Amino acid sequence: MAVDYKFYDIKLVKQNQKKLIKDAIKAHDRFQFAYGKFLKEINSTSFFRYYSFVCLAAGSSLYYLLFKEVRKNIRSFYKKKGPLWFQCWLNLHKQDEVLAWHNHEDCTFHGYISIDPKNTETEFKDFTVKNEAGKMYLGPAYKHHKVNVLSPFKGQRITIAFDVVNADDFKAMEIKYGPQDINTGYIPIW
Repeated sequence: MAVDYKFYDIKLVKQNQKKLIKDAIKAHDRFQFAYGKFLKEINSTSFFRYYSFVCLAAGSSLYYLLFKEVRKNIRSFYKKKGPLWFQCWLNLHKQDEVLAWHNHEDCTFHGYISIDPKNTETEFKDFTVKNEAGKMYLGPAYKHHKVNVLSPFKGQRITIAFDVVNADDFKAMEIKYGPQDINTGYIPIW
């Protein structure tokens, strides 16, 4: 079976993890300020369709550099010309909030970057990934996956997740959901 996914080692995260954690929490505070007053129970993962973490992390020079590298890796992984957009959100979870089985079927491909993954792994149906700070995954959107906690942890596990769409998949989403319910967090990748 051919491997249809890829990992990238982002040294910027390993070298600047504490500052990236601090900036992610600051961005989450912005998220709560912007959306928390309208909804009683809201988290940045379940509300992913309506914001972009790229915008929440504006002002962080480290996230600026990180997103430049993410963009480069996305273009390298896709290997086709043409427009791409990506939707990026913050996963900030306590031990009992990690993600159960799910996939990202509406997009072209999916990825995530571990910022502070704690001692966890991401289990796919046909392989498992030991999460480490700075590890970036890119692969097909249809692959079901979940997070397993390998040992108890305090605080919050932090990852940045994203979906990428090409023009055809974006049009298909617009037909499926209608123009009024299209994901508003997508931004172009040059």
